[in-house]
Amino acid sequence: MKTTRPAYVIVAATVVLLGGAAHAQADTSREAQALASATVSIVKAVEIGEKQGQGKTVGAEFDIEKGLPIWEVKILSADGVKEFKVDANSGQVVKIEDERIRGKLTDFVTGTNLKDLESVKTTFPEAVAIAERQAKGKAVKVEVEHEHGHVQFDVFVRSGDVIKKIKIDALSGKVL
Repeated sequence: MKTTRPAYVIVAATVVLLGGAAHAQADTSREAQALASATVSIVKAVEIGEKQGQGKTVGAEFDIEKGLPIWEVKILSADGVKEFKVDANSGQVVKIEDERIRGKLTDFVTGTNLKDLESVKTTFPEAVAIAERQAKGKAVKVEVEHEHGHVQFDVFVRSGDVIKKIKIDALSGKVL
């Protein structure tokens, strides 16, 4: 009997792992469908966030919250960082979260500050367009980073079920 117990444990663990993988695949598929049907692009969501937040984007990503497809847009201004949750279908800002503490961490972790963002030559929309052409897909997330002495856009592009990370130099617009 002792030899059968480990077999049950292995079978149970396998079922849990496969169930988790199936759930993750379902979430990915649901997100892909929601993204494909969204009428507001990441670029438009960023424009909305920057206008309302009076600053520059340090990150944006697609998510589904409470069944609602949204763009989470992080805006750095002189007052710190605020996250604007923009409905991906209507373009309405549904929530604003003050991330003052995280704003201080944003500068520490990414090395990006408002002065850096205001001096880049490649705009957020240009970086997204370059990455989408490169990966032949649709941007789902963008992070603004300060690496090797300059600002770059890390653009995550969904192409089918694959997400590719494309790095764009903010000064030259070249793919890194």
